[in-house]
Amino acid sequence: MIMEREIFNLQLSVEATSAYILMCSLQEKGKILTDETISPYWQGTDEQLKTALIELKERNIIQENMSSEKPRYVIKKQCDWSK
Repeated sequence: MIMEREIFNLQLSVEATSAYILMCSLQEKGKILTDETISPYWQGTDEQLKTALIELKERNIIQENMSSEKPRYVIKKQCDWSK
C-alpha cells in the first residue's frame, strides 16, 4: 500500500491524517490493521485515535470489517474516498 498524497488535500484533522499515514506504514510492513496493532505506535491519546478512525471511516478512506472478534481496518482506494 502506497500512501496517497491526496490525503493532504482533504482537509482532515491532523489526527486523522496521522492515523492514515501510520496505517499505510503498518500495512506496508505486512501488519493486519487492528486497534491492537495501531495503538502501540500512536503518539496521541486513545480517544484521539478513536476519533481519527471515525473520521477516516466517515470519509470512506478506511473500512472496518467485523469478520472476526476484533475489528480489522482496510484502507480503501483513493477513488472511493469522499471528498
